[in-house]
Amino acid sequence: MTEFLLLLLAHVLVDFYWQPTSWVIDKKTKSFRSKYLYFHIALVIVMSYIFLGRWDNPFPALAIGIAHGVIDIIKIEADKKGSLTWFIADQIAHLITIALTAILLTSSFSAELETFKTWIYTPKTLSILTGALLSLSPISFLVGILTRPWREELHKLAPNADDNLASAGRWIGMSERLLIFVFVLVSQFSAIGFLIAAKSLLRYNDKAVGGEISPAYVSKKSEYVLVGTLMSYTCAIAVALIVKMFY
Repeated sequence: MTEFLLLLLAHVLVDFYWQPTSWVIDKKTKSFRSKYLYFHIALVIVMSYIFLGRWDNPFPALAIGIAHGVIDIIKIEADKKGSLTWFIADQIAHLITIALTAILLTSSFSAELETFKTWIYTPKTLSILTGALLSLSPISFLVGILTRPWREELHKLAPNADDNLASAGRWIGMSERLLIFVFVLVSQFSAIGFLIAAKSLLRYNDKAVGGEISPAYVSKKSEYVLVGTLMSYTCAIAVALIVKMFY
């Protein structure tokens, strides 16, 4: 585990903190012909070697660096738009190579697997994972169904109103519920109050923009957001309290 964490730390620093934007742009433009790609690979090798501290064995760091470069080239060639899917796939691939290298260094795959199985197959861990997943998409669907009548009423009031970012509300709701779920598990109930206070700063303009949106729509939209938020928070708190019963 120590080797994995050391290599992961080196990866995070090199990939996200010590890689200038100019390098990233040049890599996207020139792919494997970019000199900065090889600077980046060299930095991965050096930092992995330093963090591991195995001075007589540079091969793990070399393997990590070469694998890192291959993964980056594949992502650059396949992902021209900088999509979220490819970003996640890229990071997962890096994590897999780091994990495999750490396992080979310690030669304790079976022991690590047993440790993981022991951790995962406990009521506490399983309940936390299940509760976290329930707090995300399932509650989004539930709140969406419960608030549908008001959403349809708003659409009738202003059919052409375009005052929401695509899917933004869903992602905001999931983020809030996950935070509340964690806050309840660690008994930080005051943090929930802080989250509610922070969200109260987001207010809808009480004037119709250019006369196109009626004040009635703005008022009802505020109520709709408030109802949806309270439903979302209530569900997240309820799920977290149920999960705590399995501790």
